[in-house]
Amino acid sequence: MDKRRLIIGLIIIFAIPLYIWIAYYEIPNKAEVGEGKLQQKPLNHNFATVLPFENEYMGDNSNTNGLVESLPLSEFKGTIEMDPEQHSLLVHYNANTVELDGQAEQAVLYNSTAAFVLLGNLQEFTMQFTDESFTVKRIQVESWFGTEFNDLKDPDIFEEKVQNPIGAAGAEKWFEVYTGGKMK
Repeated sequence: MDKRRLIIGLIIIFAIPLYIWIAYYEIPNKAEVGEGKLQQKPLNHNFATVLPFENEYMGDNSNTNGLVESLPLSEFKGTIEMDPEQHSLLVHYNANTVELDGQAEQAVLYNSTAAFVLLGNLQEFTMQFTDESFTVKRIQVESWFGTEFNDLKDPDIFEEKVQNPIGAAGAEKWFEVYTGGKMK
């Protein structure tokens, strides 16, 4: 009987810390990693997470870099270059568009729209991949959305007008208007 109680006691001594570790450390960390991976795709990104980066000026390096790091494809982000005189932003990505299987073009639409909505004086946004580069100008984005452009700061409206249509038919025309090129 004493041997049996000793075994049960040892099991309890090991089981309780193991349960605590799994419940409060392992599971939350895996959920966080999963959420981070979802944020890398334009169709799953939560626009509300980038609202804190709203700024009237694009010249704040840490704010602009924080915005780019919070947008889709940030896992491939290399360096960024800002030209405060031209009000332009160039983001280098360490991936090619073929590897990304259509996500590069979706990210061009999503990221450029988000950047223009949140950075008040940004006039040109370029996403440079290892095999291709896409440049979008503010005037193209504003003309695409017209009077609804300022409403895009609302996450629900952004999801309805930007995020949902990116994966739908007709996104090719939108991409052409933004970049002057064809969507693959």
